[in-house]
Amino acid sequence: MKEKLLNNFGLKVASLALAFAVWMAVVNISNPVIDDSQQVNVEVRNEAVLEASGLTYEIIGKDAVTVSYQVRTRDRSLIRASDFHAYVDLKDYNVTGAIPVTVEINRDKETLVKSDAITARPMVIRVKTEELQRKVFDLSVNTIGKKADGYDIGMISLSPDSVTVEGPESAIGQINGMGVEINVENQTADFSGSAVPIFYDANGNQMPDIGSKVSVNSEGIDFNVSVLKAKNLTLNFEIFGQVEKGYRFTGVESEVKSVPVVGTKSVLAPLSSLSIVSDKLSIEDATEDKVVELDLSQYLPPNTSVGEQYRNITVTLKVEPLTTRTFILEPENLAQKGASEDYEYSFDKTSVEVIIRGLTEDLDTLDVSALKAVIDLSNQEPGTHTGVLRLEVSGGFELASVTPFNVTVTARSQEPASEESSVESSEAGEGTQ
Repeated sequence: MKEKLLNNFGLKVASLALAFAVWMAVVNISNPVIDDSQQVNVEVRNEAVLEASGLTYEIIGKDAVTVSYQVRTRDRSLIRASDFHAYVDLKDYNVTGAIPVTVEINRDKETLVKSDAITARPMVIRVKTEELQRKVFDLSVNTIGKKADGYDIGMISLSPDSVTVEGPESAIGQINGMGVEINVENQTADFSGSAVPIFYDANGNQMPDIGSKVSVNSEGIDFNVSVLKAKNLTLNFEIFGQVEKGYRFTGVESEVKSVPVVGTKSVLAPLSSLSIVSDKLSIEDATEDKVVELDLSQYLPPNTSVGEQYRNITVTLKVEPLTTRTFILEPENLAQKGASEDYEYSFDKTSVEVIIRGLTEDLDTLDVSALKAVIDLSNQEPGTHTGVLRLEVSGGFELASVTPFNVTVTARSQEPASEESSVESSEAGEGTQ
C-alpha cells in the first residue's frame, strides 16, 4: 500500500492541482446564483405618530431580523449587513401590535442582489404600547468622599436643579427620586463641574437600568460647591430661673460639648464658644431633671452653619433634692473667740446639734472639723447670755439650724497678796516720804 501511495507522487499532486483549476474555471464561467443571509438590526420609523397619541412603545423580543437573499457566487463577498435597511413603520401599528418588516438594499448593490428575492425572518416585529408619561423631578445632592480636615461643604448649587423624565408609565412609576453625586474628597477650595443625573428607587438605591427605558431632558447637570473653613466652638448653655426650695441645680449634661461651625474666616476668627440662649433652658420651680432638645442651627452667627447631626441634640438640666445631716459639737471642746482672762465661762448644754443642708453625696464626705466651729464670747459681761456659734459653711452647704445654748459669765475671784509683798510695799512707801 505504501508503494502504491508513493509511486508517481508528483503526478498525483499535479492531478489535484489540475482538478482544482478546472473547478475554478467552471465556477468562474458559470457563476451560479446562491442563497445567503445577513443579521440586520431593525429601525423604527415615525415614532412621532404614537407620541402624538400620548403613547410610547417597546419592542417585544429581538430588534433584529435575518435577511435572506440570492447573489451570484463571485459577488457574495461584496455584500455586507450594512447594505440592507430593515425597518418597521409605526404608521402601520394596529391593535394586534404586529408591524411588518420592510427590507431595502443600497442602490449601489441593487445589481448584485435580486430585490424580489429579499425576505426577512421574522416578517413582523411585535410592538407593545403604553401610556407616555412626563414627570418633573427635583434633584437632590449626595456628596461622596472624605472631607478635608478642618473644612466642610457649604452651599451647593445645581443648574438645572430639576429635570423632566419621559417614558412609559410603568417605568416612570419605579422612579422615586433623582439626584447627582459630587465627590468632595480632600477639597479645600470652591470647585465646580458636571454630573450625570442618577435614578433612585424608594429605598434610595440607584437604578442604572431604568435609563434605557426613559429619556431625560438634561443629561449633564452643572454644579458649584462652596468649601468653607470649620471651627470647633464650645457650647455655653445659659441657664436661668430658680429651682424649687429644697432642691439645687447641679449642672448641664449634653451629648455634645462642642460643635464644628462652618463659615468664613472673618466671621469665625473672634469666636471661641457658642452661647445657647433659649426659653427651654429655664429651671424655674424645677424639682427634677429637665430634658430638652435643641436645634443648634438656631443659635449660630450669621452666614454660618452646622451639620445635620447637630440640628437635634439632647440636653439634660440636672436638679437634685437637698438633704440634711446632724453634727454633734461639744461647746467645751470648741475654740473660743474674744474670751477675757477676767471671766469664767460655762455652758448650759453638754452638746450642740448643728444641722447642715446639702447634696447627699457631698454630706457623705463632710467632716465636722471642716465646719471650723467657734464660740464667740466677745464683749460678754458677767451674767447669762445666748450663745453665739460661728461656722464656716461653704462648698455648697447651708446651715439649717443650731440648737440654742446659753453661756454664763462670772468674774474670777481675787487672791490675797502674800506677806512678803506687803512688806515690800510698806518699805517702798517709807522711801517716798
